[in-house]
Amino acid sequence: MRLALVIFLFLLMTITGWTAELPPASLEMSVHSPETLMAVGDIGFPKILGERILKDPSYPWKGTRDILEQADVLIGNLEIPLSLRGQAYTDKTWILRSHPQTVTALENMGFDIVTLANNHIMDFGPLALQDTIDALKSKNIQYTGAGMNSTEARKPAWYVTPNGVKIAFLAYSLTFPDIFWAGPNRPGTAHGIPTHFIPDIKRAKQSADIVVVSFHWSSEMLNYPKEYQKSYAKQCIDAGANLVIGHHPHVLQGLQVYQGGLIAYSLGNFAFGTYSTQGVKDSIILAVDFDRDGLIRAKLYPVNVDNHQVQFQTKRRFGKDAERVIQELRNFSKEFNTEIQFKEDIGIISIRN
Repeated sequence: MRLALVIFLFLLMTITGWTAELPPASLEMSVHSPETLMAVGDIGFPKILGERILKDPSYPWKGTRDILEQADVLIGNLEIPLSLRGQAYTDKTWILRSHPQTVTALENMGFDIVTLANNHIMDFGPLALQDTIDALKSKNIQYTGAGMNSTEARKPAWYVTPNGVKIAFLAYSLTFPDIFWAGPNRPGTAHGIPTHFIPDIKRAKQSADIVVVSFHWSSEMLNYPKEYQKSYAKQCIDAGANLVIGHHPHVLQGLQVYQGGLIAYSLGNFAFGTYSTQGVKDSIILAVDFDRDGLIRAKLYPVNVDNHQVQFQTKRRFGKDAERVIQELRNFSKEFNTEIQFKEDIGIISIRN
């Protein structure tokens, strides 16, 4: 439509001699103006939080909605099956599920994409996974990272932004039990090994302007990435990814700028409805500004995820409290020489000038 308008005005000028100033510069700016992708960590609605959501789907977001609503695309890691069917798939200490109608919380907040590659999505087996997928589809929420076989699990989710930027999302799990990893004829999660993610990224990059890769990896309560995390993340960007996002530790890990891309090794929890993770108190909303040419900057919004304090309603941190979280992220990111400025209660990482 914009191109047609410019052509029409050009022809009008040519025919009539009209020399009034044209608006294509402003139109061109709108096409290439930055947009924002926001990513959050682990999301799960068991027990108490699930019951509150069934009464009020907006419940988990009341302390962060003002920020999340600014996203042009919003992504999170859904670490729970949405189903009342199935049975425990394997013997585990913790098995989780929530009512399928809790999907209304994701719809309420406007999540565009959720990743399913994690160590809980198969807790109640293939039936519960299928119910989860059906619930997401009913609300037009895209998903990636799990499916009825490995081909489906490795299939990217696609999103086109208001400015026409095409984004591909891929998600992988490196957490046990390994029976959760999908096979050619077995439902489950996409196994995050290089022989999977490298060709998947290269294939997605052929059609996508931006590629985002999510990993469920590392160990719980670990603030520093393991060597394989650093290796795999770089391999992703070398293959064409722009953004690599990690989770599973429940706590924050460092951030790294690499070859014009950004690696967030762990975003920790976000709206995770348990009291079981003692010592989990800090997380961030990761907001990444981008355009068709790649990433520009990242903004880090510190949040309080200590459920003993916030009662499953994640809240912003401000002032010295926010600065403390950013300073911890600086410490976690020191080995990567990542510069994180602190301004107006958020951290800022410059990726492209």
